[in-house]
Amino acid sequence: MKTKGTLSHQVAIIGAGPYGLATAACLCAAKTETCVFGEPMEFWENQMPEGMLLRSSWDLTLNNYSASQRVPVPSPVPLDRFVDYGRWFQKRIVPDVDRLRVVRLEIAN
Repeated sequence: MKTKGTLSHQVAIIGAGPYGLATAACLCAAKTETCVFGEPMEFWENQMPEGMLLRSSWDLTLNNYSASQRVPVPSPVPLDRFVDYGRWFQKRIVPDVDRLRVVRLEIAN
């Protein structure tokens, strides 16, 4: 895999949204060398409908986020709070996101 120079990782995750960050967190916990590409939560912030509410099940990390921010998180979770939570999670669990925008993948020979 190439970025600004040559880097080598066991896994590359393209996309720093909730699924990419959660996948990276699990892989890092399993001691798997992982690189995440993308701007954290960018798609959710810019492409989801304004006023959207998330009905996802409550998670322990939401409790930690709520306590650290000293602000209650309502259920369902408003989109702007979810985006903020995603960035909070990224900074603590997956701090080394490469904000490079991936536009093409090629198979190396």
